[in-house]
Amino acid sequence: MASTAEICSSVTYHLMEFEQLNLKEIRKVSNLREKETWSPPPDDVYKINVDASFHADTKKGGWGFIIRDSAGDFLEGGAGNIPRAACPLQAEALAALYSLQHASHLGMTKVILETDAFQLGCALKSAEMDRSPYGALFMQVRELMYSQFRQCNISVCSRICNKVADCMATYGACVLTSGSQVFMSQVPSFVFDLVSGDKPGAGCQ
Repeated sequence: MASTAEICSSVTYHLMEFEQLNLKEIRKVSNLREKETWSPPPDDVYKINVDASFHADTKKGGWGFIIRDSAGDFLEGGAGNIPRAACPLQAEALAALYSLQHASHLGMTKVILETDAFQLGCALKSAEMDRSPYGALFMQVRELMYSQFRQCNISVCSRICNKVADCMATYGACVLTSGSQVFMSQVPSFVFDLVSGDKPGAGCQ
């Protein structure tokens, strides 16, 4: 039968092994997240990243979007204030609606609408959520997708890949007191570094 010292030594050894395994897993997840970056669209397609900000205590929020081409160049961005929203999903849907309206006004016909809101992605890819309280809004967005664009695909990404749109939405919620603001061609100073960092090959420079 093992002595007390031998048992303690064995337990200590296995705890150290367990800790090393945990550290390896943490490093692995960290490395994967570091590799996550915004991906550009194909040559003849524009990518619209959208996001929303929502404050549960005040029911106020903001929306934001950025449109870029295959080179990662900024074409247009926008942000707006939401004086009243029921929940984050409604705010996300409004961000999608307003961004697509701007893209259609620019004459774009082939776009990818990218969001980090999984529920919004599901609601725009099918009619499964049309009976929800915000079904009419989802249908309005889909109608715009089908009527104004030759091609409009929905993409769901991680928050890391959507940080520019997130910053635009925060600007709409916290800086704009009402209405909206559109930025044409010129990258807003408060997202300049983020846009530059998302460009293909930026991480290799």
